Amino acid sequence: MRRRMIVVAIVAAVFTAPQLAGRADDNKDEKPLDPDLKKLQGKWEITYHETAGEEDTKEAKWTMEVRGDRYTFTVDGETLKGRVRIDSTKSPKHIEYATETDEGVQEYSGIYELNDDSFKTCDVAKGRPRPTEFKTKDPTGQVAVWKHVKVLD
Repeated sequence: MRRRMIVVAIVAAVFTAPQLAGRADDNKDEKPLDPDLKKLQGKWEITYHETAGEEDTKEAKWTMEVRGDRYTFTVDGETLKGRVRIDSTKSPKHIEYATETDEGVQEYSGIYELNDDSFKTCDVAKGRPRPTEFKTKDPTGQVAVWKHVKVLD
C-alpha cells in the first residue's frame, strides 16, 4: 500500500486540474499551454525521489510522458493517468496535478523548477499548505527530480 501511495504521490511530482472529468481535446475554449508546460512535453524518467524527508530513489523506477496537459505515469508495468496545470508566473513556480486511481482522483499542489533537461518538483496532498522550498516536511510531501529522455532519430 505504501508503494502505491508513493506511486500516486510521485505522479504527484508532477500535476491538478479543476475539471478532471473532461479531456483536453473536449475543452476547445481552454487557454494555450503555459510556456513551461510546452517545455515539459515528452518522456521523462526519475533520477531522485524522497518522501516525508527520506530518500527512496532506489524504489522509484518510474517514467512519465506528458502530452498537452495530460500525463501518463508508469511504474512496474502499472499505468496511471492524470492532468497537470502549472503557473510559471508565480515565484516559486506552481504546479497542480490530479491522478486518476481506482480509489478516485488524488490531487496535489506544489512548486517546480524546469531547466533544460531537468524537472524538479516538491508537492503535498491538495488542501495542505503549498511547499515554498524543495524539502519534504509534510508526511504527504515528496520531492522528485526527473530527466528528459532523449529520443534518437
